[in-house]
Amino acid sequence: MVLALLHESDLLLSDDVVETIVDKVTEKRLCLVLMEDRISELSDDILSFILSFLTMQDAVKTRLLSHRWRYLSPPLSHLQFDVFTLFGTHGESSSTFVTAVDQVLLACRGPKIGTLKVRFGLGDDHAFHVDRWVSFSSAMQVEKIAFDFSCSPESCGSYNFPCHILPADKASHLKHLCLVSCTLRLSPKFTSQLNPLRTLDLDGVPLDQSGLDIITSACPKLTLLRMIGCGLPKIVCIHGQLLCLKTLIIHDSLISVELKSINLEIFEFFGHPRKLTFVDVPHLKKALVRSLFIYRRTSPICNALAKDLPQLQFLSLIVKDEVLPLPATSPKFISLKQLDLLIWPFIDSDLLTVIYLLNASPLLEILQLKIGRQGEGRSNGERREYSRHTHSHLKEVKMEGFRDKWNAMELAIYLLKNTIALERMVVVVSGSTLQMDLRQRVTNLLQKERGNSTAELIIL
Repeated sequence: MVLALLHESDLLLSDDVVETIVDKVTEKRLCLVLMEDRISELSDDILSFILSFLTMQDAVKTRLLSHRWRYLSPPLSHLQFDVFTLFGTHGESSSTFVTAVDQVLLACRGPKIGTLKVRFGLGDDHAFHVDRWVSFSSAMQVEKIAFDFSCSPESCGSYNFPCHILPADKASHLKHLCLVSCTLRLSPKFTSQLNPLRTLDLDGVPLDQSGLDIITSACPKLTLLRMIGCGLPKIVCIHGQLLCLKTLIIHDSLISVELKSINLEIFEFFGHPRKLTFVDVPHLKKALVRSLFIYRRTSPICNALAKDLPQLQFLSLIVKDEVLPLPATSPKFISLKQLDLLIWPFIDSDLLTVIYLLNASPLLEILQLKIGRQGEGRSNGERREYSRHTHSHLKEVKMEGFRDKWNAMELAIYLLKNTIALERMVVVVSGSTLQMDLRQRVTNLLQKERGNSTAELIIL
């Protein structure tokens, strides 16, 4: 492989030199290679080309073995630094890690690098070095910076990302910024540095209302905004400034979200929402509300989604206990095509309550139902009556985590009998010491109850 790449490269090498390079690159004891003058006397371009076949760890070791190789760098378009790529093991100190990164970046040559990723537990005690990495990224026209400084020592403060170091406006090439366990103290004085951003991914980065306001005003080209565990204000308002925003992801608890984003297409919320309000989001077709709804919260959330988002085509929900009744006057999911449900049942929950959501989704085509482990607590113990509708568009059903409880079998039979367009039903049996026996009983009963259904039955 090395031989073919050398011949296909633009380097003018004789056959003897090519054969020598191939022999030496494949040699396990690399230190012996460096001791031979014939290799070390090659040009910088050829030596850098040889380094491109090595891992980051081996490339660092190689440069430490010889003065001739110390300031050489492979032609890399992406730089990723962590303990494995640099050292191949755990347990290296932060000072050793920072020194190794500094050495690699010092040897890097242009014209440009696409991505700079660093993953290590660094705090503000190494801010001087990390700030230099940010300056390096600006000089090398880096388009993506990803700093993951989680697991930094508690004795150190969080590293503050230096927006003021970035070039302003068109001089900046940074389009994607991902920060984990850092701080981002935004100032109105340096908003132009954020103008080129297309995606902003913040995890464990504290963000107050003023910071959120600066983001929405300073990043007009933003297409993706992801905020996880950022301690957001109680009311999060994303209004008309982010005209290019396509995807919004929020992981937080006990907050209200008000959205008015005309081009938003995907919204994901994980946590305990107080209230979700959608105004003027005509293109929003995919919503993932991954929330462990406390008891008797399912109906209000579903009503709000159905009312505000009549164009919604994909909905993913996490429900604790069971789905509560939706009154006949409740708004319908008139455009919904796929429904993904994860249900964490109580000891006496009733899975047949899923029918309430099916009846509210007249055009549903795909139902993915995953049954989680049994949680603590009890349902209200009432057995309800369910109106049996014919679901004329439902084509595919998958039930995972199937157990012989919570009326799971009754739900499977209901779906088989009341879906005239059903093409496939997949039932994944789990959570039983007699799994083989249960699988066979499910197969026999569904085959018996299928009637005139031509759906393909798959029992796993």
